[in-house]
Amino acid sequence: MPLKIAVGGIQHETNTFQTIDVQLTDFKVERGTDIIQAHQGVRSYVGGMLDVATDLGATIVPTIHASTEPGGIISADAYTRLTDDLIAEIERSLPVDAVALALHGAGIARGVENIEVDICERVRQVVGPKIKIVVTLDLHGNLDSRLFDSVDAAFCVHNSPHDDMFERGQDAVALLPELVTGSINPKCYVERLPFLLAPITTMHGLASDVNSMCRSIEKERGMITCTFFHGFPYADSPNAGASILAISDGDAGQAREAAQRVGRFVWNARQEIRATALTTHEAIALARGEGEFPAVVLDGADNPGGGCPGDGTFLLEAMLEARLDNACYAAIRDPDVVVAAHRAGVGSTIEVKLGGKTDGMHGRPIPCVAYVKALTDGRFLRRSPENWGKQIDVGKTARLQINNIDVVVVSERHQVYEPEIFLIHGIDVARYQILGIKSTNKWRGGFAGIVKRDYLADSPGLMSQDLSRYSYKLVKRPTYPLDATVAY
Repeated sequence: MPLKIAVGGIQHETNTFQTIDVQLTDFKVERGTDIIQAHQGVRSYVGGMLDVATDLGATIVPTIHASTEPGGIISADAYTRLTDDLIAEIERSLPVDAVALALHGAGIARGVENIEVDICERVRQVVGPKIKIVVTLDLHGNLDSRLFDSVDAAFCVHNSPHDDMFERGQDAVALLPELVTGSINPKCYVERLPFLLAPITTMHGLASDVNSMCRSIEKERGMITCTFFHGFPYADSPNAGASILAISDGDAGQAREAAQRVGRFVWNARQEIRATALTTHEAIALARGEGEFPAVVLDGADNPGGGCPGDGTFLLEAMLEARLDNACYAAIRDPDVVVAAHRAGVGSTIEVKLGGKTDGMHGRPIPCVAYVKALTDGRFLRRSPENWGKQIDVGKTARLQINNIDVVVVSERHQVYEPEIFLIHGIDVARYQILGIKSTNKWRGGFAGIVKRDYLADSPGLMSQDLSRYSYKLVKRPTYPLDATVAY
């Protein structure tokens, strides 16, 4: 008999230092067949699930899939309504052989310290002990071992940027036939490290070495998966921190030994594995001086992909002060400036105060006279390996020229994944020397083959590499690098 699989999920990466709660209206909620239409052929977790389900001839019952950009804590009302709807749809789908959920791992709601554990506990209560539950997770998840009291197996992206979401969705559903027949018996083990790790890439360096180690372990007889979770240090939570998940077939000791082997490697490399961060002025000076163009300077401390407001001005202000004459920048959020640009029209000159309007942490507004070069509706298709084919809408936008720097201004927060946000404004980034972008690592796949060098510019903000800036109350102490003496 073909499998019957309920598919859905709730995905959110929560930055608890962001003071603005996430509301229901912030979520994109797909229901029923809309889930299939939105993800079929898209390189997302759900896209991968659908792909393998089709190959298996399985019957898919789409329930609810809700996601939004990373932000603050999810409001109690939003979380209750989303989870109640998800549970109700799963209950309506019964009987099923399995449930496949796309989750994150660093989700927090008002009154719920770990939404992934809460969601899966509620799903288990509804479907009973025999129905199989598999989930996908983000490597920035703060893993809680209680998840595996409810879940049979979890598959996490290996890469940062996350260009393998599709494959992890495939893995989750591909395991189901053996899970349902009982021919495989997953034993899950979580090894937690007292280590807060700010975002890094796996494309090179020690993080790449860790991934190679995990892939080697997965080839060992009896192993199902092994993943290094970087964790999300901007979620002040008892679960915050790096961890390793290992899953074996029937051998809990094998899973534990594999996870601890990777854990020791990561711990011993804890100082070197972290990203190299510069001040904004240092980053610009190096990018100019080393002369390998195009060079990217990253506005990582105001990365909308980690819950930041996206209107921070530290890097842009430094670029203007440096009087760069062959540079561009994307994308700073300022809907008021976009309205003024659209009202004035292309070819006009406007006097505005740009950015710095959400809070005092991310810089001051920049007073400037700007030439309106181009205007768009802010809609395009994602062309980066991560989520390729996804529809993006950042609201109305404007390309402003300020002191010879091309600046893309958006109405909605936008982390730059690929050159598309530049291209729709007539900007060919290959012709520029220095690109300033609001991103940390997810740009890497989309700009591959274009960018020669990159420099991480740190500043005050909700995603600073300097974790001592934050007042942690719930993180377990001692932990590296917050404390001088930490044992593992």
